[in-house]
Amino acid sequence: MNLQNLRIFLKVAELEHITRASEELHLSQPAVTKIIQSLERETHLELVERQGRRIVLTHAGRTLQRYARRLFALEHEMDAALDALRDLEGGEVTFAANTTAWIYLLPPIVANFRARYPRVKLRIAILNSQEIIEELLNWNLDFGLIEGDFPELPEHLRLRVFAHDELVLVVSSSHRLATATSLDLAELQNNELLLREKGSTLREIVEQQFRQRHLHLHPLLTLADNEAIKQMVTHGVGATFISLLCVQRELERGELVQIPIDGLELRTPVSLLQRSDKHLSRAAQAFCSCLFDNS
Repeated sequence: MNLQNLRIFLKVAELEHITRASEELHLSQPAVTKIIQSLERETHLELVERQGRRIVLTHAGRTLQRYARRLFALEHEMDAALDALRDLEGGEVTFAANTTAWIYLLPPIVANFRARYPRVKLRIAILNSQEIIEELLNWNLDFGLIEGDFPELPEHLRLRVFAHDELVLVVSSSHRLATATSLDLAELQNNELLLREKGSTLREIVEQQFRQRHLHLHPLLTLADNEAIKQMVTHGVGATFISLLCVQRELERGELVQIPIDGLELRTPVSLLQRSDKHLSRAAQAFCSCLFDNS
C-alpha cells in the first residue's frame, strides 16, 4: 500500500471533509477523491460514505484509520530514534498534562529540562484525564501527566506515580460557611458546589465520594477551568473542591478558607501515564527522568 496515499486518507479521515483535506494537503479535490477511490479498489472495501458535504468512515475506514495512526506513530518514533543517535541532545517530546499538573507542577520541571537540553523541542497540550487517555490510545502522545486513581485502564497503558496532591473544600472568607469548623458532605448536595466538567479527574473523585454515601450531587455551576472556578469562589459564589496546589496562595492571604469534611480526606496521586508497547526516544526518557528527580 502506498504510504503517501495512506497519509492522504488519514488527513481526510481526521477532517471528515475532502475539500478541507485537499486544501491542507495543497492538492486538488479531484486528486484526493481519486486517491481514496484507489485505496478502496486496492482494499476491495468501501472506506468512506458521503453525508452531504461531509464524509464519514465506514467500519473498514475506521479500521484502516486506526492502523494508519499506529503506522505513522511508529514512523515518527523511528525518526526520533535515529535523530537521537545523531544528536543525543536533540529530538522532540510530545505530551499532555491536566491543568493542575501544567500550572503548578510542570514549570520548574520544564525550566530544569530546558536548561539541560536546550535543543529538545517540547510540545505540550493541556487536556483532561479522559482526553489524555484517548490521545495515548491513538498514538498521538509520548506520555501524559494525570491526577487521580485509575484502577481500570485500557490495555497497554500503565501508570507511575511521581507526586501527590490533596483535594480540599474551600469558600471565600465572606461566604456563610467560612466560619464552619467542619461539614458533613450531605450539606453540599444542593446548588452549593462549583465543579469541573465531566471527564475531569477532580469531578470523578467528588462524584465517587457522593455515590459512596448515597448522596445526590446537583452542582451550582460546571466550569472547565480551575482558575475560573477559583475566581468565582473567591468572589463568594458557592464552594468548591479543588487541588490544594491551586489555592495555597489564596489560603495564605485569607481570601479563601479551607473547611474540613467529616470523615473525608482526599489525597490524590499525580502520575506519568504511557503506553507499555511504545519505545520512548532518549529525549522523552530524559524528560521522564526529570519528573522523578523533582518528585
